[in-house]
Amino acid sequence: MENREVKIHPVKYRTYVFVWMGLVILTGLTYTVAVGIHPAGWAIFVALAIAGTKSGLVLNYFMHLKSERLVIFKVIIPLVMAVFLVFILLTFSDVAFRGVVK
Repeated sequence: MENREVKIHPVKYRTYVFVWMGLVILTGLTYTVAVGIHPAGWAIFVALAIAGTKSGLVLNYFMHLKSERLVIFKVIIPLVMAVFLVFILLTFSDVAFRGVVK
């Protein structure tokens, strides 16, 4: 077996605080878009963009994937996108083939 060294990348507490504040601000922005401000038809796309940004922050900093090897991303990202596509297709096919409720 190979002897691999584990490289530890220390992260300062200040970085965690800034990421947490960013997540709080993005959560407030999501709430504002959902309740108060409705940009003409773009509310869903704005909410998804904010959710993607928030998940990226959590994955990179709190789950420490920022310092992982690139091979993980070559496997995980296509797999997650495929699962997401299956869920979207199942949802839209369910809506498309529903009968009219009287």
